[in-house]
Amino acid sequence: MKKGLFMLMLLAASALNAQNKLTVTVDGIENLKGQILVAVYDSAGFLRKPVYAALVKADREEVKIVIDSIATGKYAVSLFHDENDNFKLDTGKFGIPVEKTGFSNNARGKTGPPKFEDCAFKIEEDSTVYITLQGYKLE
Repeated sequence: MKKGLFMLMLLAASALNAQNKLTVTVDGIENLKGQILVAVYDSAGFLRKPVYAALVKADREEVKIVIDSIATGKYAVSLFHDENDNFKLDTGKFGIPVEKTGFSNNARGKTGPPKFEDCAFKIEEDSTVYITLQGYKLE
């Protein structure tokens, strides 16, 4: 009984240690309307199923989003400036976003979004990522 209780306490303590805080700092906000929608992905659900999500008003040129209790692991962040508050990334011709987007490591794709590995970073303690919003243009 004592051994089982000790193991349970040990597991609980290690689970608590595996929780970290992720701060996402976003700059490049030119239009102070709408909100910034942030999604954090693991490799299995990249750009399909976020493991964490948050939003913040786009009321300054630089905003911070804090996500508490994120487990130790490898992640990628994508975000966009939802200027018209419709909770979706608006696109134009050929599906190219008309609202500014950003990815961790400020990664960019050539003919679409970047790959997970281009955006990936490890969280092993409280961490901060810096992302600059970027627009797309047809050339």
